[in-house]
Formats: sequence, structure tokens, C-alpha cells
Amino acid sequence: MQRIHQIVALFSIAFSAFVAYDALDLEYYDSLGPGPGFFPFWLGTVLGVLSLVWLVQVSGRSGRPKDGAFLPGQAGIVRIVSSLAALVALAGLMNPLGFQLTMFLFLVFLLMVLGRQRLWMTLIIALLGSVGVYHVFGSYLDVSLPLSSMAILANIGL
Repeated sequence: MQRIHQIVALFSIAFSAFVAYDALDLEYYDSLGPGPGFFPFWLGTVLGVLSLVWLVQVSGRSGRPKDGAFLPGQAGIVRIVSSLAALVALAGLMNPLGFQLTMFLFLVFLLMVLGRQRLWMTLIIALLGSVGVYHVFGSYLDVSLPLSSMAILANIGL
């Protein structure tokens, strides 16, 4: 198992180096602020540093690793498939239902069904995660997130 982690860490380091190097071809900073090369460069750099730390941690382990299944069991596979299906549904419902309602339903599903959180905690986090994020992106960052294409939902601001 240790060898697998080392190989993946090396691939992550190589990928992050490629991203950071390729971002140098883009403009790092312009008159309006960070340019198109700013975020890819720093994301690649941070990923590279974290991957290097991971490689050192994994390589420094002594003793025989615990024997266990590499792939998850049936319950884990159901959770993975459910998460992927929810992401596909999120992408498909974003335009008809709008960002706020779709993200609210997505977060409720993830937190309630997969995360097994209490109902009140689920509703608070889903509400802040959908409506709050929508207003932060819309008001402060001037990013347009999709509104509902259904007239009844669009009339109430969703």
C-alpha cells in the first residue's frame, strides 16, 4: 500500500509542476488585478507542496502497512455512486431550477442521506450553502449564477 501512495504522490508532483509551469505562459497580473495565470500557478504550487509533504510522510513510515482491502466495500461503492449521481443531477437541474434551489437540494441530499446529519443542521448548512453563496457571488464578486428558467420559480427570485 505504501508503494501505491508513493506513486500517486509522484504523479501529483509531476502534474502540479506541469500546471504551475504552464501557468507561467499566462499573464500573472494585469491592471485589474490577478490575471488568468495567477490561480493556476498558485494552485499548482500548493498542490505540489502538499504532494511533496505527502510523499515524505508516506516514505517515512516504518514497519509493515496494515493489510486491508484497497477498494471500498459495497456500502462505500453505493456512497460513491450516489455522490456521482447527485453531481449529474446537479448539472442537469441547474438551468431549469436555478442555482439556489438546485444547490439546496444537492446539499440536503449529501448531508442528510450520505452524511447522516441532523435535520436542523442539514437545513441550516444547505440554506447558507445555497442562498448565501448565491448572494456572495452575485453581490460581491459580480458572477452571474443561473436563475430558474421556470416562470413560477423565477418570479419568486429563484
